[in-house]
Amino acid sequence: MAFIPDGDAPWTGLIVTAPRDGGLDLFNADGEIVTRMTGPRLSGLAVSPNFALRGEALPLIIGVDTQDNILRAYVLVRSGPDAIEAPLAPITMPAASNLCFVREGAGFVEIAVLGRDATAEIWRISDSGGDLIGTELIRSYTLPAPARSCTSIDGAVYTGGPTSSLLKLETDGTVSAQTPFNAVHMASSRLSGRAVIIAASGQDETLQVFDAQSLANITTARIVMGLSTPGIARPGAMAITEASYGGASYQSGLVAIIDEDDGRVRVIARESFARDVILAD
Repeated sequence: MAFIPDGDAPWTGLIVTAPRDGGLDLFNADGEIVTRMTGPRLSGLAVSPNFALRGEALPLIIGVDTQDNILRAYVLVRSGPDAIEAPLAPITMPAASNLCFVREGAGFVEIAVLGRDATAEIWRISDSGGDLIGTELIRSYTLPAPARSCTSIDGAVYTGGPTSSLLKLETDGTVSAQTPFNAVHMASSRLSGRAVIIAASGQDETLQVFDAQSLANITTARIVMGLSTPGIARPGAMAITEASYGGASYQSGLVAIIDEDDGRVRVIARESFARDVILAD
């Protein structure tokens, strides 16, 4: 799951998910589906909202096709909206399992790609003017155990999985912090000015909130039905954005989480999420 904000018309920003039956689903900020695109099943999504492609700034969506063991890229045509597959140069990783956004700069986006073995790699994607969108390996990590989920904030990459600890990886490849939590789903953000990692095991209704610097546990939380928040029985894939989605409630960003109990996308104002999550007993 990932956000596709629109700086020119914030209220038209979208959320993209990769459903289990394949393809891409595009939702509006109210969690209502607006477009469904058929295609291969993808694991993990990363979005560059203003990717420089052939002289234009277009949203680029990247996901792992685990069946064919390739990365696929899609360009979003906002007027549809519709996602069109774009030619991406091969990423030569033996077997990829997931990916996440790391950072973007002038003319490029960087993503972390997790291997099915205990590896992770940072790849830079840019339009070099050739027939294919260019890919370049920036660095590689060897992990203590295979990871299946990741996120990034302030230059560090965080990895986790159902049988591995939550790790913080620095740019030189060292593990600078870890905590024994099986993070099947995770996202990063700043809440009340503090960089945090929010993770779910996929087994219950709770979310664990960790300090991004030390991975110390800040709180255990769950999201219950309230005036400004929908209840979530079992948090799954999640994404957080600080980009404005318009209106008084959504101008400071959004949190989107899939409830694994019914497969529906729940959307919460980031400000409300930071204020109203209920601490577990």
